[in-house]
Amino acid sequence: MDRRRFLARAGLLTAGGVAGVGAGLGAEQLLTREGPTARTARPAGPTRYMATATFRTELSAKLVALTIDDGPTREWTRQALKILRRRDAKATFFRVGKRALALPDLVKQTADAGHEQGNHTWAHDDLTRHDETFDRDSLERTAELLAKLTGQAPTLCRPPYGRIDSVGLAVCAGLHYGVTLWSHGITGVNAKVDVDEVLAQASPGSIVLLHDGGPEPNATLMKQLDRLAGSMTDAGYRFVTVSELMAASAKEGADGLPAPQ
Repeated sequence: MDRRRFLARAGLLTAGGVAGVGAGLGAEQLLTREGPTARTARPAGPTRYMATATFRTELSAKLVALTIDDGPTREWTRQALKILRRRDAKATFFRVGKRALALPDLVKQTADAGHEQGNHTWAHDDLTRHDETFDRDSLERTAELLAKLTGQAPTLCRPPYGRIDSVGLAVCAGLHYGVTLWSHGITGVNAKVDVDEVLAQASPGSIVLLHDGGPEPNATLMKQLDRLAGSMTDAGYRFVTVSELMAASAKEGADGLPAPQ
């Protein structure tokens, strides 16, 4: 069996290459350039060094976390904030540092409204494409700016494209970040169908991804965000930040409450 057929059967080769990798970089190129252990991080010292990656939590309470990536932007962040305010919903905004630098008032406005600020790197950098020093600098630079603007340093990182490896996890461990991924995503090009799927499949503890920056947001996405928030609120759900979701899950575990089946 030739290499291309092997990769295709293994699910590693697609028309666009590896999911999350830039156009033109296929799985064969990626695997040829870098072996599976080439980026294994090895932190030194005996101290605790951990990073958790969370896709969702387990809860009996009807709580869901909204996460909004890639902003801020003047048009879409403002629209998202209006929708969240009208629906009495909270969210975690994962900020791109250089966009936050360009629009500091929107970052402050978002934080003042009770929404959590997370770290999404300085320039939407793929953490798997750079070395440890670059990854740390990108996250630290963003953290310093968000702390200056809001008075509170972020405690969560979302890796751009959802891509992270041993090196990125080691950096997050050193910075004491929790890594937040997602269980459901809403795209700009397929927003209605995606929201239909969330409404059918989401459950207490879900983490939902959408965007207020980059190529994803559009008027349809904002309309569907409003529909999602209204429909789930009517069904008894409450939208909270990721940190609130994690705290509620931890409290249920500590109290010994039965996990939902």
